[in-house]
Amino acid sequence: MTHIDVDESIPGTEALIEKGETLNKSILRALIAIAAVFSLSLMTAAPARADAAANSWSDNHELCQSSSCVRSGNIVRLWQAIVWADDLSGTVGTSFIDGEFGSNTAAKTRTWQDVMNIGIDGSVGPQTWGKAYGGVNRNTGFDTSTQTGYFYYGYNRTFGLRKQNSNGVWTFLNPRTGTWTGTSH
Repeated sequence: MTHIDVDESIPGTEALIEKGETLNKSILRALIAIAAVFSLSLMTAAPARADAAANSWSDNHELCQSSSCVRSGNIVRLWQAIVWADDLSGTVGTSFIDGEFGSNTAAKTRTWQDVMNIGIDGSVGPQTWGKAYGGVNRNTGFDTSTQTGYFYYGYNRTFGLRKQNSNGVWTFLNPRTGTWTGTSH
């Protein structure tokens, strides 16, 4: 075993040795504690980043009821506005656009996926986002000096969208509130 000289310039080292502990044991304990905390952090699902919808939506975060997905926020409101616009039955009201991806949104997502003839899983991943982006069309009426205007043309309803010219981030005219809303979560 290697002998460690106590350096008086390192506070606390003398106290550790006086208590009968060696510096090596203290370091080993600290490393074990760090490894344990790190291991626990790997087992806990990390929340999704708070990125906004950008560019062609194909890399938007997945929306679903699982803890590994985005389950609330304005990106969910955007998705709910899409479902609202494409509602063929006319029974989905604007109160549906609440920003929570619960069982009702999952069920309406499955119906939307069925109508759109894509894989039905009740979650909004790359395939579903990509299909939804197909309903986005240019609309110069919503242009500003820093944003380009669009509409989402649904089967039953339409709502406005804007994309930031500088970074490709989207906002939408929330059908529930009538206000321009960001798409972060």
